[in-house]
Amino acid sequence: MTEIEGVLEKKRRELVLRSDFNLCDTFKMFGGLSKGKHGVDCDDLYATITVNLDLTITKDEVFIMFYKLDKDGDGIINYAELSNCFMPRAHEYSVLL
Repeated sequence: MTEIEGVLEKKRRELVLRSDFNLCDTFKMFGGLSKGKHGVDCDDLYATITVNLDLTITKDEVFIMFYKLDKDGDGIINYAELSNCFMPRAHEYSVLL
C-alpha cells in the first residue's frame, strides 16, 4: 500500500508542475457544474473516465473510487473533495497548485 501511495504522490507532483493543469478545468471536465449540479456524481465520474479519458474501468471500481473521494457522504464530489484528491501532500508542491 505504501508503494501505491508513493506512486500517487509522484503523479500529483507531476501534475502540479504542468502548466496546462488546473483544478477548475478538471472539475468542469468531470461535469462538476453541469445540469445545475454543484458537484460530480458517480455516473459523471464513470462517463468521464471511460469516454473522455478512454480508460478501461468497471462500474464497481468507479463506485469504490467515488465513495472514497466523497468524504461527506452526500453522493456528490464537490470542488473541495476533488481538489483534495489532486493535492500533493508535500507543502512545497501544494502551494504551487
